Amino acid sequence: MQSETTPVADHAATTPTAVPAVHVNALNTAETEEAVESAGVSKTKQSKSVTFILALFAGAFIGFGALFFLIVTCDPAMTWGPKRFVGGLAFCMGLILVLCCGAELFTGNSLMASNLAARRISLPALVRNWVIVWFGNLLGALILVALIAMAGTMGLNDGLVGETAVSTAISKVTLDPLTLFARGVLCNVLVCLAVRIGYSSRSTADKVLGILLPISGFVAMGFEHCVANM
Repeated sequence: MQSETTPVADHAATTPTAVPAVHVNALNTAETEEAVESAGVSKTKQSKSVTFILALFAGAFIGFGALFFLIVTCDPAMTWGPKRFVGGLAFCMGLILVLCCGAELFTGNSLMASNLAARRISLPALVRNWVIVWFGNLLGALILVALIAMAGTMGLNDGLVGETAVSTAISKVTLDPLTLFARGVLCNVLVCLAVRIGYSSRSTADKVLGILLPISGFVAMGFEHCVANM
C-alpha cells in the first residue's frame, strides 16, 4: 500500500515580492541653505577674470535655451497652451547647462542676497559680482547672436524662426515698465527656486528634474528673464 504524500506549498512562489523603498537622495533644508551660502561665498572669492568668463558661457547657454524655445514654438499649427508648455521645456536647456557646467548667471546669482542677509558676504562684494556677471552675460549673448546670424539659423522653417524672434522681441519692448518689472520679479522668484533646488540635489539627474517645472513654468506664464531678453 502506497502512502499518500501531502504536497508542500511553494512558499517562494506564493510570497509577494517586497516593493523596494523609495529613498529621497537630496539635502535637507538646513543642508541646502548651507550649500547655497557656501556657493555664494565661493563666487565672491573667484577672480574677476574667471567670473567674467563663466558669465560669458552663461549668457550663451541661456541664449541656446531661448533659441530652442523659438524653434519649437514657431509652428503656427500649434495651439497656445501646448506651445507655451513645450517652449518652456525647451528653454530649460539653458539653465540646465548653466547649473551643470558651473557658469555664472545674473538671475541665479540674485540668490546671493541670502548670503548678504546672513552677513557672510559684504555688499561691495555682492555688487561687484552682479556687475561683472551681468556684463559677461550680455557679451556672451551677443557673441551667440553673431554666430547664429552667420549660421543662418533664423532662416529655418522657411524663415518662421526669424519671424517668431522678431514678433517676440516686439511684444516685449512694447510692454509698459511696471508690467516688465513685475514679470521680471516673478521670473526671478522661480529662477532662484530652481537654482536652490539644484543646490539641494546630489546628482545631475536630480538637478535636471528639479529645474524643469520652475523654469518651464515661468516661460509658460510669460514672465521676463533679463538674460534671455538680451
